[in-house]
Amino acid sequence: MKKLFPILFLILLTGCLQTTILKNGYSQAPVNPKVFQNKASFDKSILAQIDTTVIYEEFLPVYYNGSVQQQNILARNNHNNRNTIYGVYRFYGNGNYNLFHLDRNDTILTQNMFDPAYTGWRGVLYLKKGKITGDLITQTGQLGWQIGKQTQEFTAHGDTLYVTAKNRYRYVYIKRSINPELLKQHSNW
Repeated sequence: MKKLFPILFLILLTGCLQTTILKNGYSQAPVNPKVFQNKASFDKSILAQIDTTVIYEEFLPVYYNGSVQQQNILARNNHNNRNTIYGVYRFYGNGNYNLFHLDRNDTILTQNMFDPAYTGWRGVLYLKKGKITGDLITQTGQLGWQIGKQTQEFTAHGDTLYVTAKNRYRYVYIKRSINPELLKQHSNW
C-alpha cells in the first residue's frame, strides 16, 4: 500500500491538469482557463520592457566543448551542438506568451512555427513583488507526459532577456526581428 500511494498521488496530480492536443498532433495546451488565474495581475507596464513585435531566441553563453572553450553564440548558429532544437519566446500585448521550439535545420521560418493554436507552450505574464513573473504550462517531468505549471521570472536589459525558474535554471535570450507576417497570430487563453 505504501508503494501504491505515490503512484496514485502522481496520477491524481497530473490528472488535475486537463489538456488538449494542438494542431501539430503532439503539443499540449491546458483546457481550463483557471490555470492562468495570475493573468488578473498583468500590468501593461511590463510591455515597456518586453517587445511584442519580435521573438527572443535562445543564446548560449560561454561553454566548454571537451576542453575547448566555445564563444557566446545563438543556439541556432551553434553547429557544434548535436541538439538542433532551441527555444524561442513570443510575447503578446494582452500579457500572454509562448515558448516555441525551433529546429536550426529548418532555416525557412513559417507561420505555423509561431502559431499558438498549432504548437508551443502557453503562459501568462504578471507582476509579483514588482518583478515580471510568468506562469508557463509546460512539460514538468523528465518522462515527457507530465504537464504542469512552471513559474518563471523575466528580466530585460536592452535586447537581452533573462529567464529564471526558481532553483532550476537561468537562460539568456536575444531579441530577433523577423517578418511581421509570421507573427500575426493572436493568443486567447
